Amino acid sequence: MAEMWKPKDPKLLRSWLDAIIDEASDELNDWEKNFIDNMERTMNEGWTLSRSQEEKLEQIYARKTS
Repeated sequence: MAEMWKPKDPKLLRSWLDAIIDEASDELNDWEKNFIDNMERTMNEGWTLSRSQEEKLEQIYARKTS
């Protein structure tokens, strides 16, 4: 049986967002900028991210930050 997905710690997700914004905002394409803005707004409003949103955020974080 497949392991059940559990949302990541919001503090970790926030640290990824902050790092992307601080380190790579100039390197993001339009879609990525839009996505990061939406994820920041979503988290600021107290909503949790979906699995696919978390995965995409992690991909951007891994590619764009040191």
